[in-house]
Amino acid sequence: MTSSAAWDLAFGIIAVLFIFAFAVGARRTLAIGALLILIPFQMVETRYGSSSVLMAYALGAVSILTGGIKLRMLPALGLIVLGYFVSFAMADRVNLLMHAVEMFQFFSALVVFLLAYNFARSVETERSVLDVLLVINALAGAYCALQLTAGPGERFTPFGIESLAFNVNRNPDDPRLVGPFGNPGSTAGYFTLMTLVCAVEYIFARGRRKLMVQLLIGLNLLGLVATGNRTGFLILVAMFPVFLYVFRRELGAKRITTYLIGGVAALAIASAVAVFYTDFGRMFQRLDKVTETEAGVPTTRSETWPVAIEKFKQDPWFGDGPYFPKAEALAEKGELRVEFEELGELTTAFDPYPHSLYLYLLRTVGIIGLVPVVGFFLWTWRVLYAATQRETPDQYRFAIVRLGLLVIPAFLVAQITLEFNRSDTMDYAQFIFALMGLLVGTSDRDRQPVGASRAVSLPERRLRGELGRHEPAVR
Repeated sequence: MTSSAAWDLAFGIIAVLFIFAFAVGARRTLAIGALLILIPFQMVETRYGSSSVLMAYALGAVSILTGGIKLRMLPALGLIVLGYFVSFAMADRVNLLMHAVEMFQFFSALVVFLLAYNFARSVETERSVLDVLLVINALAGAYCALQLTAGPGERFTPFGIESLAFNVNRNPDDPRLVGPFGNPGSTAGYFTLMTLVCAVEYIFARGRRKLMVQLLIGLNLLGLVATGNRTGFLILVAMFPVFLYVFRRELGAKRITTYLIGGVAALAIASAVAVFYTDFGRMFQRLDKVTETEAGVPTTRSETWPVAIEKFKQDPWFGDGPYFPKAEALAEKGELRVEFEELGELTTAFDPYPHSLYLYLLRTVGIIGLVPVVGFFLWTWRVLYAATQRETPDQYRFAIVRLGLLVIPAFLVAQITLEFNRSDTMDYAQFIFALMGLLVGTSDRDRQPVGASRAVSLPERRLRGELGRHEPAVR
């Protein structure tokens, strides 16, 4: 073991012990919040799991053993687990261990969903839910700002400590910001979703908080442009007018106009900064080619989608198993990487990631795995929609729930050109499930919270006192 790996392992063990100590005590909510904040910033990354994978399981186990966790949407989560296990059972035994490792990593995201759900149910106010997301956003924005200073093909190394080095940016021939999630697509998807989150918070924020949210929106837009990811950019542009329509009652006609003008101006300024003051200004060059296709397939996916489709046809129901063997991994094992040559039309030496969640799931776990994963997000949307139909006097909570109705479609559309749950993007998968858990937990806050009764506001206590004076004595 190298000294760097030893330090990584030591930091990971310390983090797990820290989370465990908080979880056993009365600070479980704080421990969950710490886990959520640390998700994008992996201290340990190995082929078998990352620091957040270990912490999620440790915290989940403690919560279950101490009876301090409320379960939600278990049928949806159970169907995902069942689909993956069936595909695992039908998979080739050659990569059996890596199939199991892949499931171990991905199932940690399901645990994170439950932890995030309980966090949202347990905190005193809904604002704490947004606080966690904003803290993560601030740290991710700072991370990307430092990455921008390093330049293409380089990594930022705090204080020269190699074990703390950031992810390496894309090379100068493709200068794109990779961010804390390690690739431009995931980071762009994150910034797209968080821009919508910040836009909702901006409606209700006041004073310094409003100024902070403005800064975060600017950082999100700058980071999004620097990733050069066209899908995230176009989805945000498309979702912004939908956002204004959904929140038209809170905004009013005058503020809608202000938001529209301000949003366009913020995007223009962020784009100008990325293009003229950084080396990551390829977004608009890449947008010029967004409509280029080959036989109806985007040119950027013309070498991956056909291969994935042919692979899917070989075993449409169960796929090849949860683990997707990359070309580099097979090369290390000395295996030949020649497939599809007999088909004549496909000359790819080895099928790469398809860069589409739906093809990725069909390629790995087949229809039996695709349906429950997509079904989970559709079920989540249904839960949030049902919550919007319940009467509630809490305008802020109601806004957060409606935010989920925008976030989920934005995410599902973005996944047409990216897979969020492969092994090297597991931190992004955990964030997505954490976001779903926070949204569902917020929608359930009008029910009895976990562990203890919710704090009663001062006006409500006074009202109860007034009513109590007029109630007849019970004999």
